[in-house]
Formats: sequence, C-alpha cells, structure tokens
Amino acid sequence: MSDVRMPPARTLAEYRAIYHREDLWRPAVDEVRARHGFERAPCERGPDGTHLVYFLGAAHVLKLFVPLFARDYDAERLAAARVDGGIGVSTPKIVFEGEVGGWRYLIMTCVAGCPLETVWAGVDTAGRERVLAGIGRMIARLRSLPVTGLDELAVDWSPFVEVRAEAAARTQLERGLPKRLAEQIPAYIEAARPFIATGFRPALLLADITGEHVLLHERGGSWEIAGCVDFGDAMVGDPDYEIVAPGTGIAAGDGALLRALLVAAGYREQDFGEALRRRFMAYTLMHLYAGVEDLRRTVPDAAAAESIEELARVLWPLAA
Repeated sequence: MSDVRMPPARTLAEYRAIYHREDLWRPAVDEVRARHGFERAPCERGPDGTHLVYFLGAAHVLKLFVPLFARDYDAERLAAARVDGGIGVSTPKIVFEGEVGGWRYLIMTCVAGCPLETVWAGVDTAGRERVLAGIGRMIARLRSLPVTGLDELAVDWSPFVEVRAEAAARTQLERGLPKRLAEQIPAYIEAARPFIATGFRPALLLADITGEHVLLHERGGSWEIAGCVDFGDAMVGDPDYEIVAPGTGIAAGDGALLRALLVAAGYREQDFGEALRRRFMAYTLMHLYAGVEDLRRTVPDAAAAESIEELARVLWPLAA
C-alpha cells in the first residue's frame, strides 16, 4: 500500500496555486512509475491542462486526475475504451489504471502526430478541407458507436439544455463577451428552441474536438488527420453538440471548411440554412467550454458583428 500523500487541492484556487510545483507531484509520479515498470523511462511533464500529464518515454503517457474533477477520469476511461479502433483514427489505449494518494490515474499509449493548432498556419486550402472532412468522418463514426454501457456519461439532455440556456448570458459575460451582446443571448436561444432537436439518437460525444486535441501527420506532402486525444469531457447526448468545437474553432468562419466538416459528418447540403445555423449557434452560446469572446478575437470578421444574429452568420456560414 502506498503512503504517498498528495497536496490538498480542495478548491480550484488551491489547485492553481500548486499546479506547477513539481516537488509536490514527483513523489506520486515516481511511485506510479515504479509500480508499473516505468522507473527507467524518461519522465517529462506534458503540456498544461486540467489534469497533470507526464510523458513516460516516447510511447506512454501518465495522466493524474485531480479529485476536483473526478468525473473526467471516468469519461476518459470509458470513452477511450469505446472509441478504440472504431473511429478511423488513432486514439490512446489504456495500459494501466489505479490510484495514488487519493488521485486516480491512467497510463495510456501515446498517439503519433502534431497538434493541428501547431501546423495549421502552414496547411494550404485543399489540405484544410481534407482535414475537416477527416474530422467529419471521425464524428460520423463516433455517432455510429453503441452507447450501451456508458450510463455514467449519459446526460439528461432536456434539463441540461435548460440549465445551460439559463446560464448562457452570465457565462459568456464572465468569459469576456461585451454586455451589449450578452444581453441578446436569452432572446436568441429562446427563438432557436424550435430548431434544437429533441428526438435525436443519443451518441457518444467527445465534446472537445479542438486544434489542441486533433493530431495531424504529413504524408506525401499532404496533411491528414492522424489521431485524437483527451476524452475527459466525453458525454452521451445530442450529436449536434459535437459540431460546436470543430465548427467554430477549426473551420473558424470559413464556409468551405464548414461544409467539408458537415457533409463528411452526415449532414445533407439541402438542410444547410437558417434552422441549422440557429441550432449550432444556440449550442455555441450554451456550450460548457466555448468562449464566444475568444471566437470574436480569432475568427475573421467576428469582432465586427454588432449583434448575436450577425455573429451567428459569421461563425456559421450555412447558406443553403
């Protein structure tokens, strides 16, 4: 039995204050390495994120889950097992799991590839469309996976939408959106309600398909999607919700890229138009993690939008 003690991280403020204190984390990391035969493997701290990540050599990664966000452990573990070999791209495989000092952990295989966000500026137009189509095909495969046995990830969707709708204006204001725009959010969501699907078939959602988590590789001079990582936000719910992250963060207001994503994911071009735009924009405003002000800063022409309606047309260029 391990006697390693983890430092207290009872609040987000406490956790942030000690997040980069390697002297506090290394005893637990070294204990886990010794437990599973990685004591001789090079150990390097990974990129910053919600949880603590360490690369154990070139082939494995250790992820320590802060108890503040304990659900993320189950989401990562269950989603990784379900998508393994089933979505057309490489994903992490769980090798070991356990607990140290009250913190749960996973040791997983590394996935080869470069984070999309690190190479995107050098990818040409044709390559970008190819990558967005690849993400769309990955999403289509995700939607085809069974969700039996994923009860821990299931979201009661109607109450979820109600809670997110009620909180949307306040949340986006806290994330930096100007008050004049945030005040328009409740009316926009209310008008969009008829366009939000209710009879959908629940699907496994990764809910965070971003340029940080989509990995690319270059083959024959062309960039293609190679893998996807980080499933701590996974849930089971409305498939349309999945489109928000890649649709705004990667397609980023480019109509051709958005079309490539949606067609490959299974949407029909004849359905492109105002109804679909309102549905996606409502989910953007209600999203657990999307910051609309961040999108206004990064998506071309978004900062010039004078209303939420105008912003929706910039972020979701879905002319039929």
